[in-house]
Amino acid sequence: MNKTHLTARRAALIEQCAGQRVGLAYELDALRPSKALAGNPLAGYVAANRKLVLGAAGAVLGLVLMRRKRLAGVATSALSVWKMARGALGVVAQLRR
Repeated sequence: MNKTHLTARRAALIEQCAGQRVGLAYELDALRPSKALAGNPLAGYVAANRKLVLGAAGAVLGLVLMRRKRLAGVATSALSVWKMARGALGVVAQLRR
């Protein structure tokens, strides 16, 4: 292989890589949520502020569930069981060391 052949091959590969980059950028741009949900402003807001929306939805769901007295008791019991299990797992992890 001579030097001119290698230079030509390198230039062709660089051109091919540039074309692939352009194609990939175009495909990734089409997959972005902001582009897919551009027609619906509410869905676009939800996609852009996912953590805030999920936090607000969780707070509303928690308030709805706590209004019912039976569910409040179940939720309180489940929370205390969860805390005890986490504490017990912490003790077990320390004993294994």
